[in-house]
Amino acid sequence: MKTLFDNVRKRTFSRRHAPHHPDAPILAVKDLTVRYENGVGLDDVSFDLMEGERVAVVGPNGAGKSTLFKVIAGVIDPVEGAVEVYGHEPGGHVCISYIPQRSQVDWSFPVTVADVVMMGRISKIGPFRIPSPDDWQEVEEALRLVEMADLSKRQIGELSGGQQQRMFVARSVAQEAELMLMDEPLTGLDVPSRENVMRALNALSAKGVTLMVSMHDLQLAADHYDRIMLLNKSLITFGTPEQVFKKEYLAEAYEGRIHFIEGEMDQMVVEDSCCEGERDEMA
Repeated sequence: MKTLFDNVRKRTFSRRHAPHHPDAPILAVKDLTVRYENGVGLDDVSFDLMEGERVAVVGPNGAGKSTLFKVIAGVIDPVEGAVEVYGHEPGGHVCISYIPQRSQVDWSFPVTVADVVMMGRISKIGPFRIPSPDDWQEVEEALRLVEMADLSKRQIGELSGGQQQRMFVARSVAQEAELMLMDEPLTGLDVPSRENVMRALNALSAKGVTLMVSMHDLQLAADHYDRIMLLNKSLITFGTPEQVFKKEYLAEAYEGRIHFIEGEMDQMVVEDSCCEGERDEMA
């Protein structure tokens, strides 16, 4: 059966939701290794996230950013290692919202904006129950939060790129997500659309949602995120922008595709195409 996320295999979530361990971090990734037929996707990656953090995941194309998000979301399984959300494997959690790259979404699927946002409520109400008026009220409030209430009846293929991303933020709000994973949501957007998406993400963050967002714009990551994960198959470093954006770490991650003029963050040129996606991870 064709689905909205046509190229993304999704794990079926049980109605029996996994509990949250009160002393566990919202996300713990331990010794994570993923292999594809054409090579390593991730190699021995470990880190923890705390509630409410804003984390940008950066690195060159093929660095494993998409793979990492898919493993956390329970879409693919690692060869080695484990992922825990509040102390339990991710498959039983309805608190994770995963938004893949836009190229993996079937935008011709015959649903409206409101329909997609309502999909976020299904994990709460169950797949065979009819949404109540209260559920539709949650959808309306979520769309209002991202400034899209007037587009609720529009077919999703008629939206601009920025509107599509804000729709998914609204879906996460309706889902009452606690951890949101967005894979390159700003790629291909013009400046006003990027600003609208960032404003929607700020609204989500204000509600206490933990954000992991992959991107190629290092300056944007430094300006708007608490911590930066620098990834290239393995975890190069993970810390504040000041800790991460150092010449030695960036040179290691980008493997000669980065050139420094003066200084560090504001005086560099990165020679890395951000338009093709992680080609080795799309199989």
